[in-house]
Amino acid sequence: MTTVWTNSRLETLLLAAILAILGVLPLTPARADWPLVRGDARASGNASCTLPANPKVAWKFTRPEAGFEATAILVAGVLYVGDTEGTFYAMQLSDGKILWSRTFGDSGFLSGAACMGDHLVVGDMDGVVRCLAPDHGKVLWEHPTESEIYAAPNIFGDRVLVTTESGELLALQIDTGEPLWKFQIAAPLRCWPAVSKGRVLLAGCDQRLHAVDVTTGQETAGMDIEGPTGCTPALLGDQVYFGTEMGIFYAMHAATLKLNWKYRDPRRGYPIRTDAAISQHVVLFGSQGKQLYALDPASGKLLWQYAAHSRVESSPVIVGERTFIATQRGRLHALDLATGKSVWQFDAGGGFVASPAVADQRLVIGNEDGTLYCFGETN
Repeated sequence: MTTVWTNSRLETLLLAAILAILGVLPLTPARADWPLVRGDARASGNASCTLPANPKVAWKFTRPEAGFEATAILVAGVLYVGDTEGTFYAMQLSDGKILWSRTFGDSGFLSGAACMGDHLVVGDMDGVVRCLAPDHGKVLWEHPTESEIYAAPNIFGDRVLVTTESGELLALQIDTGEPLWKFQIAAPLRCWPAVSKGRVLLAGCDQRLHAVDVTTGQETAGMDIEGPTGCTPALLGDQVYFGTEMGIFYAMHAATLKLNWKYRDPRRGYPIRTDAAISQHVVLFGSQGKQLYALDPASGKLLWQYAAHSRVESSPVIVGERTFIATQRGRLHALDLATGKSVWQFDAGGGFVASPAVADQRLVIGNEDGTLYCFGETN
């Protein structure tokens, strides 16, 4: 493991801590950060900053012997991400300088992390959940689960929420990793555990949407859906949005789980494997049919669709008046949010499974060939 301390990093953390104590800043990460894989606790995929009209590669980091399939998180000017060979990195967002790295043998990371205060939590392919110190990577605790972890953890209050391939939803105490409760389904859980009004919302491979009380772990509501899914429920107001392997995209009431509307492309019923990106005016998702769809959140009406010419497994993000998507062919696209017209492209090569993360006027994404890209302004 290597550890690098910088004066700017220490000064930033000290100032944030002082302001938090004085009540000027909240103790939770600023919304301008990207501390969770879909940006915020509602899994909106919606950035609060902007990007240049024509983003350039500010820096890139390459590890040819590994791949980057996990989505990065961005907190206080630091990027956190793991690779498929078991190394987890903390890098300076401004220039890609490695602040620290830690390698876990015979492991690998396919899912992103979550960071809240002094807790950086990530799960690996072996099913081990670890809490690391954000500043130097020391392991604070670890908790083994029964199977692989394909979705990032969520942090809600004093608990870490984790889903596993064996169908578990686990709640762990954030300071110690001690289990608080477990909820089980008879099929894999591959979605990020979103929380709405004290309930965890899970779209499962058992073809059901589940609502689970975040305090007790008891299921409070459930609804059948037409097909399995690993997509994360995204929340807007009192509605929840997600797609399934049957190519159906749902909008449901988050409290009652009653159907509001559903959409299926009448010509291309391909599986949906991306999480939604959502704003007040549009909800976006990609499909295995090489399309990106933009729907009206209230009615489900198709606003536009974009032919990406490659499978879309990387979830879209909204940045100002544009949406950014990445494809299995290794191409990044920026589209006008109102019309779906292409306004920028970058051909990276390699396939994108990870989704973009956006903060501080930077967009970060890694590909399966082992290159981590940071886009933004260049000097």
